[in-house]
Amino acid sequence: MRCSYSDFTVFDTFPWPQKPKRGEIAEVAAAAVALRILRREVMAAHGWSLRDLYRTLDEPGDNPLRTAHARLDTAVRTAYAMPKTADPLAFLLALNLELAAKEKAGEPITPPGLPLSEKERAAFITEDCIQI
Repeated sequence: MRCSYSDFTVFDTFPWPQKPKRGEIAEVAAAAVALRILRREVMAAHGWSLRDLYRTLDEPGDNPLRTAHARLDTAVRTAYAMPKTADPLAFLLALNLELAAKEKAGEPITPPGLPLSEKERAAFITEDCIQI
């Protein structure tokens, strides 16, 4: 079986944080932007592909890419109110099942996308984001 991913099969069915604070959203966005900047700069400096870059994570010791991912991971866990010891996949599956049940019962849930007004969303859109 061949898997095919699109925004409809992945992001539109993904359980999103239900009540993230604006500061938490800002930290996820800032960490994601910093990660993308780091990746572009390192790949350009070394003539690497994304695969070459991520192979550096196999090496022991400090790695700016590892640090950037850790920052993003921490920001995402905070936005989800996910305990540090929680297995992310188990946590997200449980959240997905909980939200599916609420949605089926007609209860409101936070859908995919930024839970902000249109005006506030604009502050989180950067030029390096994937455009649909």
